[in-house]
Amino acid sequence: MNTQALLLPVIHEFPHILIFIKPIKNIQDKSGASMFSANNYSIIIILGIVSFVLSFFGASVGLMLGQIRLPLIVYALQSTANGIGIATGTNLATAAMGAFAGTYYHLKEGRVNFRVVCAIGIPSAIGAIISVLAFARIQADWIKVVIGIVLIYSSFQIANPKKPNQGEDKLSTHQRLLIEIGIGVGLGLLAGIVGLGLASIRLPAMIKVLGMEPKEAVGTNLAINFMTLATGGTASMLTLGVHWPLLLSLVPTTLVGAYIGAKTLKKIESSNLRKLIAWVLGGTGAFMIAESMH
Repeated sequence: MNTQALLLPVIHEFPHILIFIKPIKNIQDKSGASMFSANNYSIIIILGIVSFVLSFFGASVGLMLGQIRLPLIVYALQSTANGIGIATGTNLATAAMGAFAGTYYHLKEGRVNFRVVCAIGIPSAIGAIISVLAFARIQADWIKVVIGIVLIYSSFQIANPKKPNQGEDKLSTHQRLLIEIGIGVGLGLLAGIVGLGLASIRLPAMIKVLGMEPKEAVGTNLAINFMTLATGGTASMLTLGVHWPLLLSLVPTTLVGAYIGAKTLKKIESSNLRKLIAWVLGGTGAFMIAESMH
């Protein structure tokens, strides 16, 4: 895959990014501290650029990579009352906007499987709401370590696909439906606890377990991620809170990055897409382990 061709849309759109990440002045958070003081301008600019880059690459592989943005938001809101909770809600809402933009383009290109979206997405959304309401205060670091290990293992499986044996039994429609619902409920519950959409775990499951073609899996996974993030983000806003000024600063760059990233998918061959997905999963897993053990 031509790296220069993949980065060209980012370079082309960079002048427009600077317009969107100009911070909002004199707006205070719930603790009364000004989030957008002169000392925090650099943090907001960095977050805006990071959100664009993450959503660009994320939408091209069916992920939103919110686990990388979350610790940066936590740092930006460290002086805010209940900073971690508000950072979780803000991150979920930001990722939901990116997932919406990417899903819109994947939908136009016919890469979304509506049956799988309903079978996995609806249980994921319900699971996310339940976990946010019931388990929002659970210490999630150890869960992230386990997730990171699973992602690294999955990256090797995606990069080295095994050809199915001719005598291998295929799943029945009933079995496939039960597996899809189980994946949805389990990942939805985890999503609310750790403040992430966890599309990075769902994607390899859709390719390896359900046998979906990579490009269809990317579009479908992002659509499911939007459902999970939107519901989880809404629940977080009502329970944990959200930092509106920061959210409004991040949404534009996230929307633009996700839309452009989704457009690049049609230029990537399936074999190269598998490799790209594997690298993203492996890198994400390593980041989650390192960040949780810090």
